[in-house]
Amino acid sequence: MMTQLMQRWQQVSQYLADWSDSLLAAENTLQQKDKVYNWQAWLLPTLLGLLFALQNPLLYGMAPAYDASLFATMGKMWADGAVLYRDMIDIKGPVIFLLDAIGYAIGGFQGIWLLETVLLIWGLNALYRTLALWGIAPLSRLAGMLAWLFLYAYRYYYGNMTEDYTFSLGLIAQYHFVRMLLAERFRWQDAVIPAVTFGLIAMLRMNNAAMWCGYYLALFVYWAWQRRWQDALKLTISGVAGLLVITLPLLAYFVWHGVLSDFWFYSFGIFFGSSYGSGHSLMVGFLGLARTGLLLLLPVFIAVVWQQQRSADNSRPWGILLATQLTGIVMGIVANSVSGHTYEHYEILFFTFAMLVLPVVIQAARSGGLTGQIGCRHIQQAGVLTLLLVIGYLLAQHIIFTWSRFESPLPKLTYELLVSLTASVITTAVLVGIWFVTRSRRLYLPAMSLLVLLTVLMVVLPLARGLTKGRPFDEVSGQMVEYIKANTGYDDLIWVDGVIPQYYVWTERRPASSYLFFDNVTPPYDVRTRMMDDLKRNKPKFIIVKLTRMEKVMSGKDRDSTPSFTAYYNYIQEAYQPVSAELPRLYQLK
Repeated sequence: MMTQLMQRWQQVSQYLADWSDSLLAAENTLQQKDKVYNWQAWLLPTLLGLLFALQNPLLYGMAPAYDASLFATMGKMWADGAVLYRDMIDIKGPVIFLLDAIGYAIGGFQGIWLLETVLLIWGLNALYRTLALWGIAPLSRLAGMLAWLFLYAYRYYYGNMTEDYTFSLGLIAQYHFVRMLLAERFRWQDAVIPAVTFGLIAMLRMNNAAMWCGYYLALFVYWAWQRRWQDALKLTISGVAGLLVITLPLLAYFVWHGVLSDFWFYSFGIFFGSSYGSGHSLMVGFLGLARTGLLLLLPVFIAVVWQQQRSADNSRPWGILLATQLTGIVMGIVANSVSGHTYEHYEILFFTFAMLVLPVVIQAARSGGLTGQIGCRHIQQAGVLTLLLVIGYLLAQHIIFTWSRFESPLPKLTYELLVSLTASVITTAVLVGIWFVTRSRRLYLPAMSLLVLLTVLMVVLPLARGLTKGRPFDEVSGQMVEYIKANTGYDDLIWVDGVIPQYYVWTERRPASSYLFFDNVTPPYDVRTRMMDDLKRNKPKFIIVKLTRMEKVMSGKDRDSTPSFTAYYNYIQEAYQPVSAELPRLYQLK
């Protein structure tokens, strides 16, 4: 038995060794054709983007997560001619709804998927080019992109979220920021895309702009320090111009429709009062960063920067690149601290930094330096240890604890991260001990095994999720969706009681009230009264009722209930009736 196992292992080892040689040969080919306008250089990042996008439910005509379905619904309404912040209201900047409106106009909900996918592919190819500018080998770039995209796909991805668009636009902008950093003079052609994307992000969700602020600040200080005052001034003008190019047309639209004050309140003003969030906390932002593992990658990244700064043939401003990353990360911590919420998708704001740093660490682990350099053995060893530590740390968060998409109390989250780090340190120490005892030099075996595993998972996971996620919750939900679609037209109105905007995507019908934000938002007016007024005026054909809550409110058992809540359910019972005993939650107009 042992003999057979050893033979099997030798065969697998030989296969991995052959694949490793083939990969290195392919890398040499990619290196030779590593030009911006060579289609082969675009092929693999594009394939990664397409695989990632397969898990978006919108591709299959299904509904993404709560917020994302709401954004898609409001984008559809805007594309159909409704007025934002009057006919449909949520507490986000207008650009997320604008992007969804453009996507829906292109091809319905699948058009939203297409727009997001195009931006993602553009962003991944921009990242591939960015890493090439800093001397990172093609295989290191692709391995880092694959690994982090898998983490993104497995942990965080909802599809059609503000953070998803921020990620793609951030990668696009980063390439042009780096071109400006490497250039000997300011060039408007490099400044345009960062400026326009900065304007888009500012009007999407202002605290998503941490990366842009990091690059703008670091570049401005760098050029001012070099007394390149004209370049620093032009950089500032470009950023302001980008804001104005995006902001002024939107402001004109809001003034034209008389909703300027509503735009200000729901996009910005509501966050400065007590209507949303649980208070500013820097610890929230820091723990969000800590969950990503990016902090563990920074020491080796800093070591590579130090190595390159001391190199006699270095012509790249590595120190300023480090400054842009650290400044952006600090601003990301502050930005994620504003609401006090520990929602896990906020951590995507750090991914533009991680996607740049991880390939550099992988390159360090492979050779101890950049492509074509004689590397440092100590940096190489530190790179290998760091990768082991990060892998163990990220896995421990799932193996030891249950990963949650919901908020976690800060003490609980801190405890989980400390335990995960401790487990990773112990595991790494054991693996290093085994390596020393066995004197193994074949590090390519575990590296190739992990690369093969990630590749397989990156194919299987998105497709499996895309074909299963975003469907109606149960058989009754599916029957309600089909009944509504069969008994209404495209322009008919429905209403969904509770926080379930997915029904608007499944049915492709418009909501009957403009107040679509969730129950965790408490504006300074009675939402339920305004909602009931909308229902009385618009008379939707169907209402999907949350029966448990209605029964609790009507029986007086809900201590948090208000008179307007009771009146709201009284109206539903007076004006509507259940469709059938089989569909008790679906009410139709009497």
